[in-house]
Amino acid sequence: MIVTDFPAQVTMRLVQRKDLCAQGSGRSPDREAFDALYTSEMRAVTFFLMNLGASVYEAADAAHEAFLTLLPDRWREVEHPRAWLRKVAYRNYLRQVDRRDHPLDPVPDRPGGTCPVDLVLLTEEQTRVLDALGELSPAEREAMAWNLDGFTHAEAARVLGRSPAAVRKAYERARERLITILKLKKEAGPGE
Repeated sequence: MIVTDFPAQVTMRLVQRKDLCAQGSGRSPDREAFDALYTSEMRAVTFFLMNLGASVYEAADAAHEAFLTLLPDRWREVEHPRAWLRKVAYRNYLRQVDRRDHPLDPVPDRPGGTCPVDLVLLTEEQTRVLDALGELSPAEREAMAWNLDGFTHAEAARVLGRSPAAVRKAYERARERLITILKLKKEAGPGE
C-alpha cells in the first residue's frame, strides 16, 4: 500500500509545522532538539496507531495533533516523551470517531512539500500482520502494539494504568492468537 495523499487537516498541520521550523540554520538548540524528537518519533507514532487499528490518514492526523500539543514549550516538561506522544496520539485517534462519521470537507490535492511519514509502504507481510492484529481483543492489541514499538511490559503498564502482570498476560494471549491466526492464514492461502 502506497499512501501519497494526506487529509486537509494533516496537510494544514504540516504547513504550520514547516512555518514553525523555517528559521534556517540559525535555529536554537531547543528547536533543534524538538526537530530531532519530531523526526525520530513522527513515523513511529503513526505506525503505532496503525497497529492499534487506525488508517494511515487517521494515524497521521492523530500523531500530528499530539505533536502540536507539545508546542511551543510543553515538550520540555514531558518526562517520557515517547510514551506520552503515543498515549496522547491514541486518545486523539479515539476522539476522531465522531469526525469520521461526518467529514467536513473533501480531501484536496496535496500541496507541495513532504510529510515526515513520506510514503507509507507496507509489505505483504506487514499487511497480513495488521489484519491479524485487527482480530485481537482491544487489550491484547494494545499490549502487542506497545511491545512492537519497543516498550517493556512495565513501561506500557505505567502508561496504560494497568499492572505489569496484566499487560504481560494480554501480550502472551495476543502472541498466541497471532501465531494461530497467521499460521491459519498462511495454510489457507490468499484465495480462501
